[in-house]
Amino acid sequence: MAETKREVERKYDIGADAELPDLTGVPGVGEVLDKGVVELDAVYWDTPDQRLAAASITLRRRTGGADEGWHLKLPVSLADGVRDEIHAPLSDEVPPALLDLVRSRVRETELAPLVRLLSARDLRHLVDADGDLLAEVSIDAVRAERLTKGGGTAAWSEIEVELADDGDPAFLDKIEKKLKKAGVRRSTSASKLARALAQTAPKGRKAEKAGLAPAEGAVRLGRKAGKSEAVAEAVGVGRGTAGDHLLAYLAPSATRSSPSTPLSAAACPTPSTRCGSPPAACAAPSSRTGRSSTAPSPTPSATN
Repeated sequence: MAETKREVERKYDIGADAELPDLTGVPGVGEVLDKGVVELDAVYWDTPDQRLAAASITLRRRTGGADEGWHLKLPVSLADGVRDEIHAPLSDEVPPALLDLVRSRVRETELAPLVRLLSARDLRHLVDADGDLLAEVSIDAVRAERLTKGGGTAAWSEIEVELADDGDPAFLDKIEKKLKKAGVRRSTSASKLARALAQTAPKGRKAEKAGLAPAEGAVRLGRKAGKSEAVAEAVGVGRGTAGDHLLAYLAPSATRSSPSTPLSAAACPTPSTRCGSPPAACAAPSSRTGRSSTAPSPTPSATN
């Protein structure tokens, strides 16, 4: 069964050998707990022309970590790092519930593996004096690999800060103030996927933009970020609730009247400790016929 939660997070650019600044002095933090390194292996799916990415939607299958499975992320306020995340259990096929939510975007076009991200996540928990979680902070060492013809690879490191469920968005401002004092600045990319698409685009094609275009109702990337009041509004019911997304992305009844065959993830590369070369064809069954077909090289979107 799919579960929905509101995700509020921020990302920061750092060098490959950078260390996490001391966050024990952040107001409200009682202790910083070292949770060790988690290995994450995520494959992102989209149409050949990247319709989901153009709408700032991400669909991935990820192993590793406490929440492995399928994740569908829908934009609420991109400038403030607010998205609705719908989680489904790990499986070899795209869960039908998630397919239904993107059907109005992809229609009858096939979904296929587009990008693979391998991340070594050095994780910390910020807790208060009572031991309650305030936020997760990590240094992510990321390696990206385009899974379509002509695609390249890329590598970078970043700090990711995610607010605990039902946390106060103003707390992220306190963390950011501490990071800024250490010389760390906010990332210019809206997400890991956006950065991967920009840096692994096939040679000879126009580079895709690192920032994804906001979907209808989302805040544009050009809007000044870091205002906790605006984030609080987005986190609440004022703009883009989970229910709004469910209504917006459900396919019309006419489309759902012809059930599609679930897409298979079995053709994706198997997890490994590093990005190797994918098979010659990372194939996905057709959503209409169930036959396997190689995903063509995507045409860069004007918004990516």
